[in-house]
Amino acid sequence: MRPSVVLENIEDMRTREGISDDELRETIRALRVGDFVKLTFLTGRASSTGETLTVRVTRINGDKFLGKLVDGPALGGLSRLRVGSSIAFDRGHIHSVPKRSFTGNPNP
Repeated sequence: MRPSVVLENIEDMRTREGISDDELRETIRALRVGDFVKLTFLTGRASSTGETLTVRVTRINGDKFLGKLVDGPALGGLSRLRVGSSIAFDRGHIHSVPKRSFTGNPNP
């Protein structure tokens, strides 16, 4: 069962700030199963406190993704998350793609 998590919608935040990251959009479009992405997990719906963690993509269906958590969180508010937890997310949640994502190493 997937833990209920709150993910920061980084695309919405960038849009509000007038930031357009075309390079990230292209990189996201090229993602494949097995690649790594960084997502920001928030400690609550109204919270701005969060932690950016690595997730390995396990399924892609259009703009929807499923992945497995690679990092364990350090923040106590995210203690329900464990390495290997299934995480559902979409393109707007992807904070970044590690440079070595396509070679299998999430942390170069």
